[in-house]
Amino acid sequence: MKDLIVDILKHIVHDELAGEKIDLSIADYMNQRAIINSIFKQGEYNKGQLILRLTVIDSLYSTNASYSYFSIEEMAEKILSLGSQRQARDYFHSIACLGRDTKRLFDEPYGIQKDLCEGSKQMSLLSKYAYYELVQEPARYPKGFPIYDRLAKEAYPIVCRMLNLKPVERLPQTPTIEPYVRCINQLRNALFADERLFDGFQQFDVLDAYLWRMGKFNEGNLSLLLGRDDYCRFIRNVRLDADTTGKPLSSEAFNKQVLQALAHAGRPFAGCSNEAYLDKLLHHWRVFNGNDRRPVV
Repeated sequence: MKDLIVDILKHIVHDELAGEKIDLSIADYMNQRAIINSIFKQGEYNKGQLILRLTVIDSLYSTNASYSYFSIEEMAEKILSLGSQRQARDYFHSIACLGRDTKRLFDEPYGIQKDLCEGSKQMSLLSKYAYYELVQEPARYPKGFPIYDRLAKEAYPIVCRMLNLKPVERLPQTPTIEPYVRCINQLRNALFADERLFDGFQQFDVLDAYLWRMGKFNEGNLSLLLGRDDYCRFIRNVRLDADTTGKPLSSEAFNKQVLQALAHAGRPFAGCSNEAYLDKLLHHWRVFNGNDRRPVV
Protein backbone atom coordinates (compact mmCIF):
# COMPACT_ATOMS: atom_id res chain seq x y z
CA MET A 1 0.00 0.00 0.00
CA LYS A 2 2.90 2.34 0.68
CA ASP A 3 4.04 1.92 -2.94
CA LEU A 4 0.56 2.88 -4.16
CA ILE A 5 0.60 6.08 -2.11
CA VAL A 6 4.13 6.98 -3.20
CA ASP A 7 3.11 6.40 -6.80
CA ILE A 8 0.17 8.81 -6.58
CA LEU A 9 2.40 11.34 -4.80
CA LYS A 10 4.70 11.23 -7.83
CA HIS A 11 1.77 11.98 -10.13
CA ILE A 12 0.61 14.88 -7.96
CA VAL A 13 4.09 16.39 -8.01
CA HIS A 14 4.57 15.92 -11.76
CA ASP A 15 1.07 16.93 -12.91
CA GLU A 16 0.35 19.77 -10.49
CA LEU A 17 3.00 20.93 -8.03
CA ALA A 18 5.72 21.34 -10.64
CA GLY A 19 3.87 24.28 -12.23
CA GLU A 20 3.87 27.76 -10.73
CA LYS A 21 2.25 29.85 -13.48
CA ILE A 22 -1.27 31.23 -13.29
CA ASP A 23 -3.28 29.33 -15.89
CA LEU A 24 -7.08 29.46 -15.93
CA SER A 25 -7.24 26.07 -17.67
CA ILE A 26 -5.83 24.28 -14.61
CA ALA A 27 -7.16 23.70 -11.12
CA ASP A 28 -8.25 26.80 -9.22
CA TYR A 29 -6.25 25.57 -6.21
CA MET A 30 -2.99 25.73 -8.16
CA ASN A 31 -3.80 29.24 -9.37
CA GLN A 32 -4.41 30.29 -5.78
CA ARG A 33 -1.00 28.96 -4.77
CA ALA A 34 0.66 30.88 -7.60
CA ILE A 35 -1.14 34.11 -6.68
CA ILE A 36 -0.22 33.87 -2.99
CA ASN A 37 3.37 32.93 -3.76
CA SER A 38 3.69 36.02 -5.96
CA ILE A 39 2.69 38.21 -2.98
CA PHE A 40 5.31 36.57 -0.76
CA LYS A 41 7.99 37.26 -3.35
CA GLN A 42 7.45 41.03 -3.30
CA GLY A 43 7.23 43.88 -0.83
CA GLU A 44 8.98 44.66 2.42
CA TYR A 45 8.53 42.68 5.61
CA ASN A 46 6.29 45.00 7.61
CA LYS A 47 2.83 45.11 9.17
CA GLY A 48 1.10 46.35 6.04
CA GLN A 49 2.63 43.61 3.90
CA LEU A 50 1.75 40.93 6.45
CA ILE A 51 -1.85 42.16 6.62
CA LEU A 52 -2.01 41.94 2.81
CA ARG A 53 -0.64 38.40 2.79
CA LEU A 54 -2.93 37.21 5.56
CA THR A 55 -5.97 38.86 3.96
CA VAL A 56 -5.34 37.22 0.59
CA ILE A 57 -4.77 33.79 2.19
CA ASP A 58 -7.89 34.21 4.32
CA SER A 59 -9.95 35.15 1.26
CA LEU A 60 -8.70 32.49 -1.15
CA TYR A 61 -8.78 29.66 1.40
CA SER A 62 -12.01 30.84 3.08
CA THR A 63 -10.55 30.47 6.57
CA ASN A 64 -12.99 33.12 7.85
CA ALA A 65 -10.49 34.85 10.15
CA SER A 66 -12.14 38.16 9.28
CA TYR A 67 -15.28 37.03 11.11
CA SER A 68 -13.50 38.23 14.26
CA TYR A 69 -12.90 41.96 14.19
CA PHE A 70 -9.26 43.07 14.08
CA SER A 71 -8.02 39.46 14.02
CA ILE A 72 -5.78 39.83 10.97
CA GLU A 73 -4.20 43.02 12.31
CA GLU A 74 -3.45 41.33 15.64
CA MET A 75 -2.07 38.29 13.85
CA ALA A 76 0.30 40.43 11.80
CA GLU A 77 1.56 42.11 14.99
CA LYS A 78 2.07 38.74 16.67
CA ILE A 79 4.09 37.42 13.73
CA LEU A 80 6.19 40.60 13.67
CA SER A 81 6.91 40.12 17.39
CA LEU A 82 9.03 37.09 16.37
CA GLY A 83 11.61 39.49 14.97
CA SER A 84 12.93 39.55 11.41
CA GLN A 85 11.51 37.51 8.55
CA ARG A 86 14.38 35.05 8.98
CA GLN A 87 13.60 34.69 12.69
CA ALA A 88 9.92 34.14 11.88
CA ARG A 89 10.74 31.45 9.31
CA ASP A 90 13.13 29.74 11.70
CA TYR A 91 10.44 29.79 14.40
CA PHE A 92 7.91 28.11 12.12
CA HIS A 93 10.57 25.65 11.00
CA SER A 94 11.25 24.67 14.62
CA ILE A 95 7.56 23.83 15.10
CA ALA A 96 7.58 21.76 11.90
CA CYS A 97 10.55 19.86 13.41
CA LEU A 98 8.42 18.95 16.46
CA GLY A 99 9.43 21.98 18.53
CA ARG A 100 7.04 23.83 20.82
CA ASP A 101 4.96 26.87 20.02
CA THR A 102 6.58 28.78 22.86
CA LYS A 103 5.19 32.15 21.70
CA ARG A 104 1.66 30.66 21.60
CA LEU A 105 0.94 31.95 18.12
CA PHE A 106 -1.36 29.05 17.32
CA ASP A 107 -3.04 28.72 20.69
CA GLU A 108 -4.34 32.22 21.41
CA PRO A 109 -7.55 33.86 20.12
CA TYR A 110 -7.29 36.82 17.79
CA GLY A 111 -9.57 39.84 17.57
CA ILE A 112 -12.97 40.32 19.17
CA GLN A 113 -16.58 39.41 18.40
CA LYS A 114 -19.38 41.91 17.84
CA ASP A 115 -20.35 41.77 21.51
CA LEU A 116 -16.70 42.25 22.59
CA CYS A 117 -16.18 38.59 23.52
CA GLU A 118 -12.76 37.34 22.56
CA GLY A 119 -12.16 36.25 18.99
CA SER A 120 -11.24 32.79 17.77
CA LYS A 121 -8.07 30.77 17.38
CA GLN A 122 -6.74 30.82 13.84
CA MET A 123 -4.61 27.69 13.50
CA SER A 124 -5.71 27.13 9.91
CA LEU A 125 -4.77 30.62 8.70
CA LEU A 126 -1.52 30.74 10.67
CA SER A 127 -0.42 27.33 9.41
CA LYS A 128 -1.06 28.47 5.83
CA TYR A 129 0.93 31.64 6.45
CA ALA A 130 3.79 29.57 7.91
CA TYR A 131 3.59 27.22 4.93
CA TYR A 132 3.97 30.07 2.43
CA GLU A 133 6.87 31.59 4.37
CA LEU A 134 8.82 28.33 4.30
CA VAL A 135 7.90 27.35 0.75
CA GLN A 136 9.92 30.35 -0.44
CA GLU A 137 13.13 28.54 0.61
CA PRO A 138 12.79 24.80 -0.08
CA ALA A 139 16.55 24.22 0.13
CA ARG A 140 16.78 25.76 3.61
CA TYR A 141 13.51 24.24 4.84
CA PRO A 142 13.17 20.90 2.99
CA LYS A 143 10.33 19.68 5.21
CA GLY A 144 8.24 22.84 4.85
CA PHE A 145 5.29 23.39 7.18
CA PRO A 146 2.17 21.19 7.44
CA ILE A 147 -1.01 23.13 6.70
CA TYR A 148 -3.70 22.50 9.30
CA ASP A 149 -6.77 21.48 7.39
CA ARG A 150 -9.93 19.64 8.39
CA LEU A 151 -9.70 17.39 5.34
CA ALA A 152 -6.10 16.43 6.16
CA LYS A 153 -7.02 15.76 9.78
CA GLU A 154 -9.87 13.47 8.70
CA ALA A 155 -7.62 11.66 6.22
CA TYR A 156 -4.86 11.03 8.78
CA PRO A 157 -6.37 7.89 10.46
CA ILE A 158 -7.34 6.46 7.06
CA VAL A 159 -3.76 6.71 5.78
CA CYS A 160 -2.51 5.24 9.07
CA ARG A 161 -4.68 2.18 8.44
CA MET A 162 -3.45 1.95 4.86
CA LEU A 163 0.15 1.93 6.13
CA ASN A 164 -0.59 -0.35 9.13
CA LEU A 165 0.43 2.42 11.52
CA LYS A 166 -0.99 3.06 14.96
CA PRO A 167 -1.95 6.76 15.15
CA VAL A 168 0.40 8.60 17.48
CA GLU A 169 -2.57 10.59 18.81
CA ARG A 170 -6.31 10.80 18.52
CA LEU A 171 -6.86 14.33 17.29
CA PRO A 172 -9.80 16.22 18.82
CA GLN A 173 -12.12 18.27 16.64
CA THR A 174 -9.85 21.31 17.04
CA PRO A 175 -6.36 20.18 18.05
CA THR A 176 -3.46 22.44 18.90
CA ILE A 177 -0.60 22.72 16.44
CA GLU A 178 1.92 20.50 18.25
CA PRO A 179 -0.06 17.22 18.28
CA TYR A 180 -1.24 17.92 14.74
CA VAL A 181 2.35 18.25 13.53
CA ARG A 182 3.28 15.03 15.35
CA CYS A 183 0.54 13.16 13.52
CA ILE A 184 1.34 14.47 10.06
CA ASN A 185 5.04 13.95 10.73
CA GLN A 186 4.30 10.29 11.45
CA LEU A 187 2.98 9.92 7.88
CA ARG A 188 5.92 11.89 6.50
CA ASN A 189 8.39 9.55 8.18
CA ALA A 190 6.55 6.50 6.86
CA LEU A 191 6.37 7.72 3.26
CA PHE A 192 9.63 9.65 2.82
CA ALA A 193 12.22 7.11 3.90
CA ASP A 194 14.14 8.09 0.75
CA GLU A 195 14.61 11.83 1.29
CA ARG A 196 15.77 12.24 -2.32
CA LEU A 197 12.45 10.97 -3.67
CA PHE A 198 10.95 14.43 -4.12
CA ASP A 199 14.12 16.46 -4.20
CA GLY A 200 13.31 20.15 -4.63
CA PHE A 201 9.81 19.79 -3.18
CA GLN A 202 9.01 20.18 0.48
CA GLN A 203 7.83 16.94 2.04
CA PHE A 204 4.92 18.39 4.01
CA ASP A 205 3.78 20.19 0.86
CA VAL A 206 3.61 16.94 -1.14
CA LEU A 207 1.90 15.10 1.71
CA ASP A 208 -0.61 17.90 2.30
CA ALA A 209 -1.47 17.91 -1.42
CA TYR A 210 -2.29 14.20 -1.23
CA LEU A 211 -4.38 14.39 1.95
CA TRP A 212 -6.31 17.41 0.71
CA ARG A 213 -7.11 15.84 -2.66
CA MET A 214 -8.38 12.65 -1.08
CA GLY A 215 -10.49 14.79 1.26
CA LYS A 216 -11.99 16.74 -1.65
CA PHE A 217 -12.92 13.47 -3.36
CA ASN A 218 -14.44 12.26 -0.07
CA GLU A 219 -16.66 15.34 0.01
CA GLY A 220 -17.74 15.02 -3.60
CA ASN A 221 -16.55 18.60 -4.12
CA LEU A 222 -14.05 18.84 -6.97
CA SER A 223 -14.48 22.45 -8.09
CA LEU A 224 -11.04 23.55 -6.85
CA LEU A 225 -9.36 20.53 -8.43
CA LEU A 226 -10.48 21.41 -11.94
CA GLY A 227 -10.36 24.40 -14.25
CA ARG A 228 -13.72 25.81 -15.35
CA ASP A 229 -13.95 23.96 -18.68
CA ASP A 230 -12.96 20.65 -17.10
CA TYR A 231 -15.40 21.13 -14.23
CA CYS A 232 -18.26 21.81 -16.63
CA ARG A 233 -17.27 18.76 -18.69
CA PHE A 234 -17.14 16.57 -15.56
CA ILE A 235 -20.56 17.71 -14.32
CA ARG A 236 -22.10 17.05 -17.72
CA ASN A 237 -20.39 13.64 -17.88
CA VAL A 238 -22.02 12.58 -14.61
CA ARG A 239 -25.33 14.15 -15.72
CA LEU A 240 -25.65 16.60 -12.86
CA ASP A 241 -26.01 19.75 -14.93
CA ALA A 242 -29.32 21.62 -14.76
CA ASP A 243 -30.40 20.38 -18.18
CA THR A 244 -30.29 16.73 -17.04
CA THR A 245 -31.40 16.95 -13.40
CA GLY A 246 -34.39 19.09 -14.24
CA LYS A 247 -34.35 20.83 -10.86
CA PRO A 248 -31.80 22.47 -8.58
CA LEU A 249 -30.27 20.30 -5.85
CA SER A 250 -29.15 21.42 -2.42
CA SER A 251 -25.39 21.57 -1.96
CA GLU A 252 -25.46 18.47 0.27
CA ALA A 253 -27.62 16.49 -2.14
CA PHE A 254 -25.50 17.57 -5.09
CA ASN A 255 -22.26 16.44 -3.43
CA LYS A 256 -23.84 13.08 -2.57
CA GLN A 257 -24.74 12.61 -6.22
CA VAL A 258 -21.15 13.46 -7.21
CA LEU A 259 -19.88 10.87 -4.71
CA GLN A 260 -22.14 8.25 -6.24
CA ALA A 261 -20.80 9.08 -9.68
CA LEU A 262 -17.19 8.97 -8.51
CA ALA A 263 -17.75 5.59 -6.89
CA HIS A 264 -19.44 3.95 -9.87
CA ALA A 265 -19.06 5.91 -13.12
CA GLY A 266 -16.79 4.42 -15.74
CA ARG A 267 -15.17 7.57 -17.15
CA PRO A 268 -16.41 10.63 -15.25
CA PHE A 269 -13.44 12.71 -16.47
CA ALA A 270 -13.76 11.78 -20.14
CA GLY A 271 -12.57 14.62 -22.34
CA CYS A 272 -10.97 16.63 -19.51
CA SER A 273 -7.63 18.23 -20.35
CA ASN A 274 -5.81 16.08 -17.79
CA GLU A 275 -8.01 13.02 -17.99
CA ALA A 276 -5.28 10.43 -17.39
CA TYR A 277 -4.09 12.15 -14.20
CA LEU A 278 -7.64 12.63 -12.88
CA ASP A 279 -8.39 8.96 -13.55
CA LYS A 280 -5.33 8.00 -11.46
CA LEU A 281 -6.56 10.19 -8.60
CA LEU A 282 -10.01 8.62 -8.90
CA HIS A 283 -8.76 5.02 -8.83
CA HIS A 284 -6.48 5.80 -5.92
CA TRP A 285 -9.37 7.41 -4.03
CA ARG A 286 -11.36 4.22 -4.49
CA VAL A 287 -8.48 2.29 -2.92
CA PHE A 288 -8.26 4.97 -0.21
CA ASN A 289 -11.85 4.20 0.75
CA GLY A 290 -11.49 0.46 0.47
CA ASN A 291 -13.86 0.32 -2.49
CA ASP A 292 -11.37 -0.91 -5.03
CA ARG A 293 -8.38 -3.13 -4.42
CA ARG A 294 -7.15 -3.04 -7.98
CA PRO A 295 -3.72 -1.51 -8.46
CA VAL A 296 -3.48 2.07 -9.67
CA VAL A 297 -2.34 1.88 -13.31
